Amino acid sequence: MSQNSIIVLILLTAILLFLFGFIVKNRDNRKFSPLSRKLRKAPPAPPVAEPESPAYDLFLTLNEAIPESWASSLKDRVLKEYPNMTEHEYEWRWMELRRFFMMCSVLKQVPMFSNAVDEVWHEMLMYTYEYQQFSTRFLGQMLHHMPNGEPSKPMPAERAWFDLIYVELFGWNPHSALIWGPFFRNPLPKDELEHYRDPASSLTSDSRFNTWAYEHSEAARKAIDAVLDGLRFRVGMAGDKLAADHRMDFQNTDLLLASAVFFSMNDPDNFVDHMVPQEDPHRKDSSGCSSASACGSGGDDSNNSGCSGSNCSSGSSCSSSNCSSNSSCGGSSSCGGGCGGGGGD
Repeated sequence: MSQNSIIVLILLTAILLFLFGFIVKNRDNRKFSPLSRKLRKAPPAPPVAEPESPAYDLFLTLNEAIPESWASSLKDRVLKEYPNMTEHEYEWRWMELRRFFMMCSVLKQVPMFSNAVDEVWHEMLMYTYEYQQFSTRFLGQMLHHMPNGEPSKPMPAERAWFDLIYVELFGWNPHSALIWGPFFRNPLPKDELEHYRDPASSLTSDSRFNTWAYEHSEAARKAIDAVLDGLRFRVGMAGDKLAADHRMDFQNTDLLLASAVFFSMNDPDNFVDHMVPQEDPHRKDSSGCSSASACGSGGDDSNNSGCSGSNCSSGSSCSSSNCSSNSSCGGSSSCGGGCGGGGGD
């Protein structure tokens, strides 16, 4: 074989290898959804609730209300409907949806802040009879899916309460934040917190807590009582000095919750500056994120926290006019949702 033939063969081999790599790369891009790619290095989805969580009994009640056969059928349906979703991503979505149902037992109104979770809920609703049976077994009445008539309307207070209760019951991890959007971007309403300054404060019908579930479910009552005890303690401690320049540790649940209450009551205008970790590269871009529109491309992480400020970081669902590229702004076919009413009505 001549020297020229060898050079041509080498060039052809290099071209073929380049084309093969290009095809494989693009095939992978088509195979996995954006959220699947972001969760690729995430560990398996954690338990819905740990045994030491005040919501553990509520989890057991929820688990008993969902037959394994139905859960298996739902998984098959979702993976067939969304072929770019990996099983790993599905398990994370399914875990978060069950946590959302438990939140509906604790709070009276729970907007849906994640398009990724809402998509699984929509598929679950296709099993009409099974879903009705599940609602009755879990809550004692129908757990309705409520579409949001104003998908771009910010809901900072609702998101603030969602964050506080979620972390109280389940803790925080960065992979859940990929699904729900950034936590603690909105201060809790100070006037509502003031109610819990009295250690003997009682649960009132006009509070954000699900009084119907409290009266009808021992598991829900246990979870709500634990949340209220923690809330009263942190509000009572909010008068104590807390270093404003401390470095936030999102792995420290007690510090997170104490800080959220403290800065909501003492410095709500600068709440985000206190709650975003100093090392967060988006710290200066952070602003009050609050939308419950659950807008985003199907299968993406759809952070859906919304932005009430003018400088939203990339990947947020925004209601401002100066959001960066890749934001999920405006309408979507899967916007809205949430549970509300006495027991989810």
